[in-house]
Amino acid sequence: MGNEEEPLWRKSANYLLHYAFSLKADLEGALGNELDVGLADHEALINLKHSGGALRMTDIADMLVLSRGGITKLVDRLEHSGYVRREASKEDRRVTLVQITDEGLALVAKSRGILDRVIKDSWASKVSDKDARTVLEVIERVYDDSA
Repeated sequence: MGNEEEPLWRKSANYLLHYAFSLKADLEGALGNELDVGLADHEALINLKHSGGALRMTDIADMLVLSRGGITKLVDRLEHSGYVRREASKEDRRVTLVQITDEGLALVAKSRGILDRVIKDSWASKVSDKDARTVLEVIERVYDDSA
């Protein structure tokens, strides 16, 4: 009973999950220590930057898999720091839009460099382009099937 080999699918998924937790902790630590922001803050700002305009708070919450309370706290923190501004939608006053500020764009540039450094140290220094391409293909296939 105890000598059964763990199925490869389970072992690979467990390694992926544990690596993701470890990488997330490293990214959180670096961002917190160097910029006093969290990974969710960075991800919200990146999504706002890439939107080219404003996003609804509910859209940001969905992108980050946050509750309504969670996104409110996150946006409160970012707004207090000057990284975003809120405004009511002109089309629907019940909707709150969030837009990145120039300070937020500057923070994204700094945080992107920190994340790149941590990921290079943890991942890119150990994985060839060929291996990275294979991992990406597998993760995209699994992710696309689950979405």
